[in-house]
Amino acid sequence: MGAAVIVSTYNDPRGLNLCLAGLARQHARPAQIVVADDGSTDTTRVMVDSWRGRLECPLVHVWHEDQGNRKGAIANKAVLKTDCDQLLFVDGDSIPHSNWVADHMSAAAHGDVRCGRRVKLGPVLSAKVTDEWVTRGRLESFIGPVVRSAIQGDTKRLLLGVRLPYPIARVFHPRPRKLMGVNFSLSRSAFEAVNGYDEEWNQRRQDRDLDLRLSRAGLRYIPLLNRAIVYHLYHEERQPSQEVEDRVQEESASDRVRCRVGLTTDS
Repeated sequence: MGAAVIVSTYNDPRGLNLCLAGLARQHARPAQIVVADDGSTDTTRVMVDSWRGRLECPLVHVWHEDQGNRKGAIANKAVLKTDCDQLLFVDGDSIPHSNWVADHMSAAAHGDVRCGRRVKLGPVLSAKVTDEWVTRGRLESFIGPVVRSAIQGDTKRLLLGVRLPYPIARVFHPRPRKLMGVNFSLSRSAFEAVNGYDEEWNQRRQDRDLDLRLSRAGLRYIPLLNRAIVYHLYHEERQPSQEVEDRVQEESASDRVRCRVGLTTDS
């Protein structure tokens, strides 16, 4: 029972440190935290080791060799290290609000797949964020640095950082939203129904493939805008290649639900 948090990371120990600082102050504590490491250097391992004993739940570091973008494969390996009924996913360059776990878990009764969004911290503010800021809750303050950064045109999507009561948030955001890998949760049974991430999709937009297959499985999606807030640290975003976009279009036209190679390898 309970919630397992899967944190995806690749060679970003600073961002991961801030993410773990956010997870350390959750009002609803997760049962497990698993760092899904897509081939980072030892710097990340040392940083994760420094958090052992500082969290009120077990912390596991799952790593595989760097062979390109295999986020989905390492996420599957991380899930297999858990025994919880609910799986919460966050990218390691994102800092969860102190109610992030609680908001995902409270929405679990309403649907199988819960889709959150992110406040996009600007480059100026992102460079200033410290673990002390996170521990003190400064990012969540209505008069804090995130609001000032947004006023100055640095931080984007500030309004998504306004946490609303669930019924009010549903009034503002009634329709289902697509899954974004940076911030989502789902039941273990839902993840198993589609066989997890497709490990034969070793390129960007693996989350979109998962989203399409979950949707085709007939699972109920719940939007969590203005709930389950995360603060995403700035980095330059590369546009997917045409090959990736063609693959997404091909998958969009498919009726496939389970991937062949995922949590298990189907014969």
